[in-house]
Amino acid sequence: MPRIPVSVIEEIKERCVIEDVVSRYVTLKRSGSNLSANCPFHSERTPSFYVFPGTQSFYCFGCGAGGDVISFLMRIENLEYPDAVRRLAESVGVNIPEDDGTPGERTIPRKRLFDMNRDAARFYRDALFDERRGAEARSYLAGRGLSSAVIKRFGLGFAPDDFSMSRRMKELGYTEDELVAGFLMKVSERTGKPYDLFRRRVMFPIIDTSGRVIAFGGRVMDGSEPKYLNSSDTPVFKKSRNLFALNYAKDKCAEELILCEGYMDVIALHAVGVENAVATLGTALTPEQARIMTKYTKRVILTYDSDAAGQRADERALGLLSEVGLDVRVLKLKGAKDPDEFIKKFGVDAFRDALSGSSPRFRYVIDSIRSKYDMSTDEGRIRAIREVNEYISHVGSAVEREIYIGQAADFFEISRESIKNDVSLIIRKRRGAQKKTEAAEIAREAAGFGDRVNRDKLTQLRAASCEETVLGMLAAYPEYIKDVTGEGGLSLSPEDFMTEFGRRAFSAITEIYRENGAFDIGALCGELSEDELSRIIKLGVGRDRLDNGREVFAENVRALRAERERQRAKSDDAFEAIRRLREKNKGNT
Repeated sequence: MPRIPVSVIEEIKERCVIEDVVSRYVTLKRSGSNLSANCPFHSERTPSFYVFPGTQSFYCFGCGAGGDVISFLMRIENLEYPDAVRRLAESVGVNIPEDDGTPGERTIPRKRLFDMNRDAARFYRDALFDERRGAEARSYLAGRGLSSAVIKRFGLGFAPDDFSMSRRMKELGYTEDELVAGFLMKVSERTGKPYDLFRRRVMFPIIDTSGRVIAFGGRVMDGSEPKYLNSSDTPVFKKSRNLFALNYAKDKCAEELILCEGYMDVIALHAVGVENAVATLGTALTPEQARIMTKYTKRVILTYDSDAAGQRADERALGLLSEVGLDVRVLKLKGAKDPDEFIKKFGVDAFRDALSGSSPRFRYVIDSIRSKYDMSTDEGRIRAIREVNEYISHVGSAVEREIYIGQAADFFEISRESIKNDVSLIIRKRRGAQKKTEAAEIAREAAGFGDRVNRDKLTQLRAASCEETVLGMLAAYPEYIKDVTGEGGLSLSPEDFMTEFGRRAFSAITEIYRENGAFDIGALCGELSEDELSRIIKLGVGRDRLDNGREVFAENVRALRAERERQRAKSDDAFEAIRRLREKNKGNT
């Protein structure tokens, strides 16, 4: 079976949520932001098997088994990689390309797709400003309060209700296969013929931070469904790794970033001078998007809709943004369902005032928990306090915990000491369980008389340590891959790795990235053994709560290269000594 494109693996994993698949075989219990269970791959009494929803991976700290949803199915059902992929793909209706020679996304250069998106954006823009064809769309945008200047700034356009886009693109030399791969056309299931995907919609180009058009969103102008139609993932676009309007907001959000739910909210804010607003791209906030935000800002203010779906989105986003160390606040707008409506009703000054009064994360958490229980009863109060205490116990900073304990005591009108004692008890129990798990892992490794996965580690301890840091950060933060493949300020090659495992793992990661323009750890299933993949997962999981800044990454890359040079110099010195000895012996004969 040829290597499966990363985009296909990502689609399979997006539809096959790992906790849902794993829960068919074991009983998962909540453990902070993760899930735990007794490991299905070895006998144990204390759970050491963890599922990490944020990264869609699993790892057992007892036996070392780890991977993603594909490798879990391989282990649990004793399947080969192609069979596991096919089984999951069939269960969610994903088609797997069977032939490398089949026209499709893998045969199309990324530059070609960027050029195609740019030309499509120009077509949509020209259609919008066409006096006849774009009249309805211009009227709609004017009714939403958007000026011509704002429309041009965001490159908005219009997709006519015909096939003129594809005709124009073909005139420019693009093929139907290319248009389908770029999600500008789609193949009809009924007729088998391609058709223009976006028709009679206002078009929103998605532009990356380098200024390239990477995808599109299209909105209807009436009440028909679906209201929004967004590009699917392509070789140049991943919904989970981009944010709408970040190309503008990145220079205006050093102090805080406003996260909205939709394109129109963002454009409405930018139109009135609030230029630090972005939105997700038709999906819930992802861990990758949360990490991206840390590069540009210190604080994120959530401005999701005030309905039940918006509240669920708030709760998910709070957890993801807090995990990456961002200060998070929640803005609840009174008298309007979203920022666009609020500004139209009350003006931008009222919106800025509301921003300054946004609720800190913990206040929002307490209000959400209290709303779930009947606070007039003792049972309701006890259950709410227990849930709040559990939340506080997962806060890493002792100072932050102390502040939250004081606030919780005031909210529930009980003593600080009571809450502090309960929080401390929860933490002690959790740490005790972690110590047992860590001790079991150390004992297992000590009894192994060496490393079965990385057999060179004992003879290359210094280099292996740097290699593990680099591989772990590449697995946990794939954005670093471009830094070592010639696209960033660093460079690293397989020859810089001193262990065979390190060389093979690095080669596999970078080759997948070069072929797809992206990386998903699931693609390693077909390149590395189960144990090797588990080791990469372990290294990635091990980066949690460590400093994962670019300087740490660069420092380990430099140290790895320096160790390679030291070893080479040592070898050269040895050869030079032998040469001198031979010369001396010749002189004595």
